[in-house]
Amino acid sequence: SRMSADEGPALKKIKSEGAKGVVMDSKQVEQILLNECKKHPLWMAPQDNPEMPPPKEYESHDLHTNETFSQLDQVVLMQCLQKLLAKSRLQLVNHQAGGRILRYISEEQAQQQIERFGGLSTNELLVYQKIEETRNKGLSNRDLKSRTGITNQNTIKTIIEKLMKRKLIKDFTSVHTGKKKMYILNELEPSAELTGGNWYTSGELDTEMVESSAQIALCFFNMRQRKGGSVAEVRDFLKAKDVIKCDLTMEEVFQLVETLLYDGQVERVRSENVSPGEATFRVVNRPKVSLDHLSSIPTSICPTAQS
Repeated sequence: SRMSADEGPALKKIKSEGAKGVVMDSKQVEQILLNECKKHPLWMAPQDNPEMPPPKEYESHDLHTNETFSQLDQVVLMQCLQKLLAKSRLQLVNHQAGGRILRYISEEQAQQQIERFGGLSTNELLVYQKIEETRNKGLSNRDLKSRTGITNQNTIKTIIEKLMKRKLIKDFTSVHTGKKKMYILNELEPSAELTGGNWYTSGELDTEMVESSAQIALCFFNMRQRKGGSVAEVRDFLKAKDVIKCDLTMEEVFQLVETLLYDGQVERVRSENVSPGEATFRVVNRPKVSLDHLSSIPTSICPTAQS
């Protein structure tokens, strides 16, 4: 439903029998809903998806079976629930064990939600929610069409443009989909599995960065020809040189050193049954002439380049 900061005209009093036979209006029923959902964060909502039955252990926290709610007029209860959802005081979310739950939202958080999502149509909210559900995996245009049921490509395109303009979502390029754009929440970062990590830029391998990093790593091993060094030490060396502007992970530096291994420039000293950071390598002894290609590296980066 469309979110709005306005509650409309004064709520009409709707008679409902409470646990003690007290006549309650809708505002009182809303407050009971809020209080109960605040006390127990996993209230089962009316199930709008038959394929997601709630777990049996939540029977006491189902609106239809709980003692507190069963004594209220169910029509009034559902009306109040819809009002609280529209005002963002309650939120419907999927429960990992099955079913849908009601999440309590404070008044302050609700106002922030209204400011972020106010004015969005049902379809626009649906697209946002489907992207949100994927967390850091993201969705493509084609995925959004199938998951939302919005088959008109122009409609999807217009919605995406609006959500991006409001900085609710952003796009990225996956190494698995070529130049096809994927969409993710604006505050999240796509998984390294999709982007290729720091070695990739806009879905393409940054060969210049890989090659310069490999040369710096080789300098490190040349400085420690006898005992070699660990991947963790190579990572520290790269970071200290401040040539690579991104923060490489240990796995990424391990991949880098392995390229030197496959090129026959370093050899394993210790890599079995250890973490990537503990894996140790050393330079392969070769005639000095084989190191001539390092002469172009600045001395400040590789002190051994002139020796």
